[in-house]
Amino acid sequence: MSDAPPTKTAPPAVSGATSASPVTANWRGHLRVGSIVAETPGVKTFRLLPSSSDRFLPFTFVPGQFLNVAFWIGGARMIRSYSISSSPTRREYVELTVKREPRGAVSRHIVDLLKVGDLIEAAGPVGKFTFDGTEADSVVLISAGVGITPMVSVTRYLTERAWAGDIFFIFTCRTPADFILGNEVATLQRANPKLHVAVTMTRSEGTGWKGPRGRITKELLTQTVPDLASRRIQLCGPLPMMEATKAILAELGVPPENLKTEQFGAVKPAPAAAGIALKPTAPATGPLVTFSTNNKSARIHADQTVLELSEELGIGIDFSCRIGTCGVCKVKMTSGEVDQAVQDALDDDDKANGIILACQAKPKSDIAVEA
Repeated sequence: MSDAPPTKTAPPAVSGATSASPVTANWRGHLRVGSIVAETPGVKTFRLLPSSSDRFLPFTFVPGQFLNVAFWIGGARMIRSYSISSSPTRREYVELTVKREPRGAVSRHIVDLLKVGDLIEAAGPVGKFTFDGTEADSVVLISAGVGITPMVSVTRYLTERAWAGDIFFIFTCRTPADFILGNEVATLQRANPKLHVAVTMTRSEGTGWKGPRGRITKELLTQTVPDLASRRIQLCGPLPMMEATKAILAELGVPPENLKTEQFGAVKPAPAAAGIALKPTAPATGPLVTFSTNNKSARIHADQTVLELSEELGIGIDFSCRIGTCGVCKVKMTSGEVDQAVQDALDDDDKANGIILACQAKPKSDIAVEA
C-alpha cells in the first residue's frame, strides 16, 4: 500500500536539534508509519513518526546510523537492521528505505504488508558508519544498490547545514529504473554546488542512459575525485562490490585509515529443515560455555561464536546483522574471557559492564553468559 509521496522539499530544519547523542540512551519503543513512497520496483521509503502525540522523535541520530526493527512473522520474532535515509535535522520523523529481498522474510513483510498507521517495534539508533562533517574537510561517498541510503542521509544533512567541503557522490546500479532515491540526489545536486555526482549503470542498454556505463572503475574514480588518496571515503554496498572497490582504492594508494565501510546484505545462515540439521563431525574440545538463564552448558568448537553455539542449543539469543554492528545480540558475560574481531556495537559502558556481542565472541577460556 502506498500513500501519495510526501514533498521532497521538507519544512525548515528544527533549530537546536543538532545533538549527536540520542535523547534517550539505548532507546526502544514503537514508531508509527506516517507515509509510504515507492522509490523503485521493490524498494519503498517508510516515514516513521512518534507513536505518541509528541511532535518530535524520542531520539536523535548521526548521518549513517541505522535502526533495528522487529516483527513477529510465522510465529517467530525476527529482527533486522535498516539504515536511515533521512537527515538528522528532521526531528519530526525518520525514514527507512527498504528493498524487498525475494528470500527475506522481514523485507517482504515490510514492503508487501506494512500500511500507513501501523506501529512497528524499533530500537536504536546504532552504528558507527557515520559522517557529520567534523571528521574531514571533504568526503567521497561510494555506494551500490540499497547501499545508497546512508549516503543520502549524509548528503542531505551536509547540504542542509551548508557544509563547506566537497562531497563526491559515486553510485552504481543496474538500470535507471533501479536508481534508488534518484530524484532526491538530483534535487540535492541542484541545491549544493559542492556536491559532485557520478552515476554508472551496469545494464543500461536500450534505456536511453547517457551517463557512464559498467561497474565502478579506477578511471571513473580518478576522473571524478581529484587527489582521491588524500580524502575521507565512505563505502557501502553488497560484499562483492565492496571487495572490488577496496582493491581499486588500495591500488590507487588510499590509506586504510581513510576508508570506512559498511556491508549491505550480510549473509545469514539459513535455518536447516527440521530433523536434518548437520551435527559436527568431531566432538567440541574448546572452552565450556554456560548459558546461565537457560541452565545449559556445552563446549565450543574451534572458531565457533557464542551465537552459533547458542543456536545449536536452542538458547534463543536475538540477532540481526551477524557482523558486529547492530548490537542486537548483546549479552552479559559474568565470567571468562573472549576475543571479538568487531566491537562496533559496544560502547564504553557496555565494555565496563561485561557486555559482549554473541555473534563475534569466541571464548578464550570457560565463560558464563546471561542467556
